[in-house]
Amino acid sequence: MRADLPGKGRGACALCGTVERSRLFEKDGYPIARCLSCGLIQVDAELSRDELERIYGEEYFTDDELFHDYVAERSIRLESGAARARTLAGIVPEGRLLDVGCAAGFFLEAASRHYDVTGAEMSPFASEYARSEFGLRVLTGDVTEVGLEGERFDVVTMWNTIEHLADPLAAARAIAALARPGGLLVLSTGDVTGPLARRGLREWNLMTPPYHLFFFSPRTIDLLLAKTGFRLRRIVYDGAVAMGGPLASRRARRAASMVGLGNVMTVYASRASSPLGGPSRLRRLAARYRPLSRALPGRP
Repeated sequence: MRADLPGKGRGACALCGTVERSRLFEKDGYPIARCLSCGLIQVDAELSRDELERIYGEEYFTDDELFHDYVAERSIRLESGAARARTLAGIVPEGRLLDVGCAAGFFLEAASRHYDVTGAEMSPFASEYARSEFGLRVLTGDVTEVGLEGERFDVVTMWNTIEHLADPLAAARAIAALARPGGLLVLSTGDVTGPLARRGLREWNLMTPPYHLFFFSPRTIDLLLAKTGFRLRRIVYDGAVAMGGPLASRRARRAASMVGLGNVMTVYASRASSPLGGPSRLRRLAARYRPLSRALPGRP
């Protein structure tokens, strides 16, 4: 289902500010371009706040064509959230956790067994659902404007959120100001260099403008993190290399994940205590093989 939201032309790359971009194709009426400097692939149009709020109304979370009726999958998503929370608790056992783009609060509810939790969610419908159904502290709005100044968090999560944001660089900077030094940032997003995207970028299952506005690679995620004060520590893949056939089996996905292949990457980073340079190929290589238990420096 297409939302008729043309936005306005993007003046510069959202990540590095370079004006020069290469137009790749058009998808669902939206131009897709690659930055000629940093390589970030992005929707070559800027959507207003009003346009984004219309996209993420109640229909987005309850229409099976848009988000697989997210709310109806409550029990499945609570179970998935519990698994994610247990993984995080193995790295940071306790403390304060902020979930950016927390949607209806299913992960937050699961994480509340381990952490003092807060959520930020742009959708008024989803944030109200989280408050009314679970009694969670969820603030409505973008993380740059919800009024968390002065608070500090030990863990910040962004599950499949960064690609939806109008300004991912501004969001990452706001998160850096909220993260404790040495704190953990975990985000997940599609890998535009992964096997499914490489088979046909225009037909890639995550090429869904205007819902997805940015399409990151390990390199551009590394750049985003370095520019905002985070050090890339670990990348874990979901192992999805095919949508059907033997390569889509659970065994094949597990094997592909072990060797660092998949459609979606989960990125672990630590809040650096000193400024970082640009992206580092060596850092990205180490992030593919470093044990998850050492996602934070100084952990045994």
